[in-house]
Amino acid sequence: MRLGFGFAVSQALRVVADLNIPDLLASGECSVEELADTAGANADALYRVMRLLAAEGVFRETLPRRFALTDVGAALSAGTGSGPRDFVRMINAEPYLAFEQLLHSVRTGEPAFDKVFGKPRFDWLATHPDEAHLFQRAMVALSQGANEAVAEAYDFGVAGRVVDVGGGHGQLLAAILARNPHLSGVLFDQPAGIAAAQAGAGGSLPRTEMIAGDFFDAVPPGADVYIAKKVIHDWDDERAVAILRNCRRAMAPGGKVLLAETIVPAGDEPAQIKMIDVTMLAVTGGLERTEAQYAALLAAAGLRLERLIATPVPISLLEASGA
Repeated sequence: MRLGFGFAVSQALRVVADLNIPDLLASGECSVEELADTAGANADALYRVMRLLAAEGVFRETLPRRFALTDVGAALSAGTGSGPRDFVRMINAEPYLAFEQLLHSVRTGEPAFDKVFGKPRFDWLATHPDEAHLFQRAMVALSQGANEAVAEAYDFGVAGRVVDVGGGHGQLLAAILARNPHLSGVLFDQPAGIAAAQAGAGGSLPRTEMIAGDFFDAVPPGADVYIAKKVIHDWDDERAVAILRNCRRAMAPGGKVLLAETIVPAGDEPAQIKMIDVTMLAVTGGLERTEAQYAALLAAAGLRLERLIATPVPISLLEASGA
């Protein structure tokens, strides 16, 4: 029964994040009437939602109808910057609606999102700029610590030029270049992604060329390293192989392809990546993979998996060379 009511907790989290309740409590405890008045909510209804979340450790009810923030709840504050707040808000919006049709995905193997919204997830985001902006912030939040871990884990010593394939705002490339002053970089993404990078911190990336394009068509040629972080998991095998094959064609002799992905572990132990995998099934049509599945993808693209490099966070580097 508790598992079946998981949606109640997830949507309650989204509501208090949308109403900025954690921020209102950041300076100290408040009554639910004060919170509702400031947030524009019904006090009795808000109390019921906060009582549920207090039972989950998000708030503490210090006196009847009076709440304080816990460390867990503080993570939902907008003041934390790129924290889980944006991810919680994003995943409980249109992806949540797609999940109602998860059975469609299981029966057909096709994303439920397409059925619910009439077009694929990324095509839908392209026509909904506010939701696309939230999605980008959510991805930044989900990557906290991962960019630095990936940049630290790999020795770029013999490389001269690295292409960040589908590099978004450029945080990973920035982390790599900061640690490797001998490198030059290419940030490669769709036009909207490059525009966002130029408007943000990525616009001041050193030693970097920004190129807009479609990685299903081609990627910038001649680099020593092509790195794709959390890109391949967005796509089914056919499209994933197309991206990898373009990297194989483009890389310089002796070049490497690096995939930064979270590996699905064997066995029945709880793992967040298993939840994300089913989300990929319903929302994008992509999938999380085991090491063996990534090795097979690389082989189909003319690449050979050389090694798997673990990092201190739940992301690994798969290094591949020409087969």
